[in-house]
Amino acid sequence: MKVTSLKNRINKRVELDKFKSDFTDIGSFIKRKRKELNVTQDEISNGICSISYLSKIENNQIVPNDFYVKEIMDRLDIEDDVYSKSIKDKEYIDSTLKAFFYMDDEVMINIYDEVKDINHNVVINLCKLGYTVYFNLVDEDQYVMMLEHVVNNMSNLEVKVYLYFSALYFIQNEKYKVALELILLNSKIRANNDLLDSLFNELSYYVKQRFLIKNSSSDDYHNAMTIFNRYHNVKRIMILALHKALFLTMENPKKAMRLLNTIKVKELSSEIKDLFYIIKAETLYYLNNYKDASFYLKNISRNSEYYLKKMILLLKICKAEEDFETIENIKDIVREYKPKKSELRNKIHYHFLTQKDKQNQKEYLRDIAIPFSIKIDDYDYLSIYTNEVMDICVENSRYKEAISYYNKYQKELNKVRRILY
Repeated sequence: MKVTSLKNRINKRVELDKFKSDFTDIGSFIKRKRKELNVTQDEISNGICSISYLSKIENNQIVPNDFYVKEIMDRLDIEDDVYSKSIKDKEYIDSTLKAFFYMDDEVMINIYDEVKDINHNVVINLCKLGYTVYFNLVDEDQYVMMLEHVVNNMSNLEVKVYLYFSALYFIQNEKYKVALELILLNSKIRANNDLLDSLFNELSYYVKQRFLIKNSSSDDYHNAMTIFNRYHNVKRIMILALHKALFLTMENPKKAMRLLNTIKVKELSSEIKDLFYIIKAETLYYLNNYKDASFYLKNISRNSEYYLKKMILLLKICKAEEDFETIENIKDIVREYKPKKSELRNKIHYHFLTQKDKQNQKEYLRDIAIPFSIKIDDYDYLSIYTNEVMDICVENSRYKEAISYYNKYQKELNKVRRILY
């Protein structure tokens, strides 16, 4: 996807919306059809509903009862399949959004099973895209690219859904700058939907934290939490709180611990429990409580996606306690471990920690760790690695070189600032 191309399409759409109605909503469709037939609201509503009720339908001020819509459609001589398709499409998109919001695997699978054989339908392809990003099928990019070319044929809600699913797709492919641009595009499209608004706020919080944009991300966190609480979405409340604790572990471990103590661990799925254990252990590590940190790490098995992160944290604990025998055991285990693509950042961090001396560390940071962090938009580790390499330069009185690393880091930050402002 070329983000510039999509931005142009969205901007053109926004400009057009200033001058003409969006007929993709059922009310706007009825209004357009009535005017085409040159009939009055009185003629259409007579015997079905009041004129004021029809007026509210046409202006999309209410969600009309299906019975009234069908009767009005019949009077306008609109074929049943046009109406049925419109209603069914709306049901699919609403059901997909709701399943996404409540993280309901079963409903997502059922929707996909219903629509997987339906082709040449924008809404159905949106649902298929939702399925691929929900289950993190990162190689399935056909719907992202295909749907980009038909955004002008979508309703405002469908465009926002497309932007959300596409942003998730690019996050899963570690292209966070692209995701940030899509999240910002969302604000240009008018469509009121609490569930989608909260999902965008949640995603915006994660992405901004990734780019170390702390101030504005706090508003996203608050807005997402407000809607999650309103709809009693316990799963997302706890997951978002966990991620906030994760972002706080280094800068404010005491605050992170207070937040972790509010999490009801028994209500977490096994995968999310592992995330809780690793965050709890890391927070305890930064509080210098190595014994309890090690205790929580025991809960994470070799099959967990957090296993490599567990071994890295154990390595740090052993270094702090000068347990050199266990350090060698950890090295033997990690040497045999084959990381998944999503674990590469942890693998690189592990190799940085196990370099034999400062000179090797510096070379590894310069040639591998820093370039990789830039490639995957990982500004958290980029900040850590930049500070480490600058410290090594300063220790060796290489001040100009230290400044060059600082300038390179600032250059990356400026790329994000240009997107934001």
